[in-house]
Amino acid sequence: MDRREWMKVAGAGLLACAAGPAARAQKGEGSADDAMITIPAGPFVMGTSEEDARKLADAEGFHVSWLSGEFPRRVVDLKAFAIDRYPVTNREFAEFCADKGYPARAHWHGKRPPKALLEHPVVCVNLADAQAYAAWAGKRLPTEAEWEKAARGENGLLYPWGSEFDPQACRWNPDPSTQGPGTAPVTAHPRGASPFGVMDMVGNAAEWCADSPGPASAFIKGGCWWTERPINLRPAARNMSGSANNASDFYGFRCVREVG
Repeated sequence: MDRREWMKVAGAGLLACAAGPAARAQKGEGSADDAMITIPAGPFVMGTSEEDARKLADAEGFHVSWLSGEFPRRVVDLKAFAIDRYPVTNREFAEFCADKGYPARAHWHGKRPPKALLEHPVVCVNLADAQAYAAWAGKRLPTEAEWEKAARGENGLLYPWGSEFDPQACRWNPDPSTQGPGTAPVTAHPRGASPFGVMDMVGNAAEWCADSPGPASAFIKGGCWWTERPINLRPAARNMSGSANNASDFYGFRCVREVG
């Protein structure tokens, strides 16, 4: 089954660290800042209304059922939390692997990532890999609601940066005739900042969440470098959620921690 078929199946199934350990390695020049951003307590708008879903589906040639997992549009109240400004990078995951004797990622072709990929989001991680790193860093994975608030702000923006898709604000695949561009450095798209200043929330690497739509699965948010349609890059989208055992080359993650 190729990526396109798998994503359709996954979507159809849905529809029926404060700081890390003290001995963290020095980051290299040009590396991503691993600071966290505090998301304040309070309500935010989550999900998509049926009316908005119909408009989106009609505009992009989808059946509205593709979006029904996002219903209803609702107000959710959350406690304050801190979230990583950027996704976890290959550099950071390699520090974890070296410290814990954890297996290197297959695409590194060795125990360390290639220099060119150090500041790209780590991919080829399943849910257990992401949870293991988060525990090592003294953090945890975000819930879907936490992730969506950090990405959309309090008022439920369609994209992190606003109501219109900006093709320069994220890493995606604008040319369906290709296999996609692969990942980019997590700092490569400053125009993609969310209202809270959280970066790279859509495109590049889709991100694991702590909660799930069903057994042995997890919510996976944000689309990825292979995503071809903006409708699937919205933070509300659930079309990539699926098996917790998958370790795809477009799955990554970021972490959160409690505050207060």
